[in-house]
Formats: sequence, structure tokens, C-alpha cells
Amino acid sequence: MSNLKNKQERNVFHSRLYSLSPTSLSLTLSLFWILFGFQDLGESVGFANGSAAEIPVATVKPLKVEVRLLSGSTIEGELLKCQAGEISIALKDGDKAEVAKFATADVAMLVMNDVSTIATGAGHDILRLSDGTSVHCNSLEGKDNSWTVESASGITFNATPSMLSVLQLRDISSTLRDAIDRGMTTSPVTDEMLIKRPGDTIDKIQGVIMGLDESVATFSFDGQTIPAPRAKLAGLVWAQPNEVTFKPTIRVRTKDGSKWEATDLSYDYAESETGTLFQWKLRCGGECQCKPSEIISIDYSNAIVRWLAAIPALEKKSRDNPFLATPFDGRKNLLSPYFSSQANVVDASDEMSIKNLVFPVDGEFLTRVPEGTSRFRSKIVRPDDAKVQGNIRCEVWSNDQLIWSSQNTTQESPWIVDVAVIAEKRVRLVVLSDAGLSIGSMVTWLQPRFSP
Repeated sequence: MSNLKNKQERNVFHSRLYSLSPTSLSLTLSLFWILFGFQDLGESVGFANGSAAEIPVATVKPLKVEVRLLSGSTIEGELLKCQAGEISIALKDGDKAEVAKFATADVAMLVMNDVSTIATGAGHDILRLSDGTSVHCNSLEGKDNSWTVESASGITFNATPSMLSVLQLRDISSTLRDAIDRGMTTSPVTDEMLIKRPGDTIDKIQGVIMGLDESVATFSFDGQTIPAPRAKLAGLVWAQPNEVTFKPTIRVRTKDGSKWEATDLSYDYAESETGTLFQWKLRCGGECQCKPSEIISIDYSNAIVRWLAAIPALEKKSRDNPFLATPFDGRKNLLSPYFSSQANVVDASDEMSIKNLVFPVDGEFLTRVPEGTSRFRSKIVRPDDAKVQGNIRCEVWSNDQLIWSSQNTTQESPWIVDVAVIAEKRVRLVVLSDAGLSIGSMVTWLQPRFSP
């Protein structure tokens, strides 16, 4: 009877069911032409010409940023405004200044140039929210349906239990962290309290998380309320009734190592009060404000594209070639397509937007079109330092239908791929060569991605 009453109380304040869920103004026109992938500059960037006096004036130091476009180019300036659908930055050259505006649909990432490196997160609790947000936090406290989270970067927001997923307490070993991560492949049926045991092992106690403060976690188990000292715990797990499916968001990464799944992000340098702060909403609920100095990067591509590097490959292989036959079947693995980061690019976001697909020789890469997308885009280039350029042909197939192909050519010019695809169908990327030894057949698919 006590268990039944406990569950009824939980339904009132917790409101859930328990179930299993598995990139200078002095640039020449020709250089801009190159940077923007031979597109009309006006299609991607809108310039508002003016003097320095037209740039908004505020009492705080302007934030230097790097705008990385999906076209592959990078622009540096001072951030003026972020709002729905548009980013504005100031481009300065001495006493002259212009405002450049970018549609967020053309932006891969906004990187802050004058912030320090990302912290490791040591010494902080790590809280994972139900939308995938990972917070390195100073504190998580609350009880019943009212909780407060404070990140190590000073971001504070209110939360309900339905927003909370897993808390890994500070000062636990990497072995225990790995064990907790491995155990989160599916959501538990009920809340769990993870108790540290000798030998870096964990005991799981199932019940209901009632509250948590700086020293004690309150847990309801078998009709009894148990106070558990935080020092004895490895973590807490909140049962979530609904499966979390993919939903496009803007991903903000802060200096403390946190990753925030954000929507409705805004910033206005011209505003004197709250405009000096970045503001966003969490996908799972809650509102956040953050000082610009605390932000490492803002990944807009996460909201509009699915990077090929982040999607499981169904198959990848080099093509059969009798001239390269070996007594073992390892060649297909050694020379199969692989993902590689762009050279000389610092991956400030630790995300997939800088990953290119490299075909060392002719071959194939097979994947499935993710839900919610309808186009596949990329740019295919050949190595600048190649001494030999073989005759090759690149293709894109949807199931068994050829939907795009390049000409058979030895030219070094890039090929732009922008083709309609159908969600859930298989897409095969193919590189063909007529060279007997596959000589000069290496190509790279730059930032391959699916988009709505």
C-alpha cells in the first residue's frame, strides 16, 4: 500500500509515466569570388555600407567572432546581433566600417576568437538533460517538481524532473563515468540511485528521487524515505517515459565544457542591459542567459543539417580492382572511404561540421537519408599536390537510381553536388576510375550533409 501511495504522489508532482525508452574588408572581389564557392556574393551576404559611426556603440568591449559558412569560407569581425534567421557582424578597416549580414541557413558555426580553451570539466558534476544537453555544473538542488541548475559558467535555470536525465557526481573515477554511460543505452523503468562500492563498482537502487541538496539525496525506496550522503553516491538517474527523437537545435558550447541544445537564441550588442548577454531556450524547457566571454562556439548547422559524418555508414569499400588484388581481403578496409577533419581548422565545437569524406581510391560509401531531410549537398575536390590526375567520374545514387553524376574528366575544378533525396531511402556515393591501378583517383567530398 505504501508503494502504491508513493507512486501516486510521484504522478502528481513528477507528471510522467514509467516505461522503457530506448569562418578583411580589404579583400578583392576575386578573392570573395573564390571564398564563396563561385556564388553570387549577394545571395549569401548582405552588406550595409556606412561609416564607423553607424556601428552600434555600447559600453562593453565588442565580441570578436569568426563566421564559418557552409560554403567553406570564413569571415572575421565583431558581433553585432544574433536573431532568428540572421547574424550581423562589423567588418572594420581603419576608420572605415561595414556591416555584413548572414542568413543563419548559410552559417555552419560562429566561433568566439577571444575566449580561452575548453575546460575539462574536472571538479564539477555532469548533468545530462533529456534533450541531450550536457551541463558541467556547480550545483543541482531541488525537491519534488522544482529544481535549480547552476553551470560552472554561471548559467542558472529552473528545471522539472522531466528535464533531468543523468547526474554524474564530481570526484568519481573515469571507470565509474564509463560504467554510467554504458548503462544509459536505455532509460530505466524507475529512478535509480547509483551507490559507489569498493573496486570502482556501482550498486543500483530503484525507487523515486525525492530531492537533492549540497549534502544529501533523498530517495524513496520500498515505502521508505532514505537520506543518502552525496559522498557515497556515483550519480542519480531519472526515468523518462518518452523516447527522445532528433529535433534540430542550435548547439552552444561554453568554456566549462557544457553543450547546450538551444532554440530561439538571441544577442544584441546595441542593447545596454540584457543585450550584452546571449539568451536561449532549452529544447526540453527552461531559459538561459550567458555572458559572451563564456561561449566557445555556436553551431548553427546542427539546426539545419545532418552531417554525413554523424550518420552510421551502411557500407564503405574500395572497388574491386584485379591490378590491386592481394592474397587477403584487407585492401577494401585499408583503402575504403574515411572521414578526416579539415586541415588547419581548430575544432572548437567538437562536432561533425569540419569532417570531409575522403576516397583514397575509387570506391563506394552507402548510408540512409535521415528523417526530415530532402537534399544532399557537398563539393568534390581533387588534391592540390597530386602529380597525377586520373580520369574519374563521381556519382550519387538513390537506391538503384542514378540521381547525379560528374563528367569523366582529369580536370582539377571542383564539382558542386546539390541533389534532391528522399528520407529513409539509401544513398550511395560512388567514385569510378578507368586507371588500372586506381592512380590519381583520390577525391574529397567537402562537408557532405543532408538538409531539409
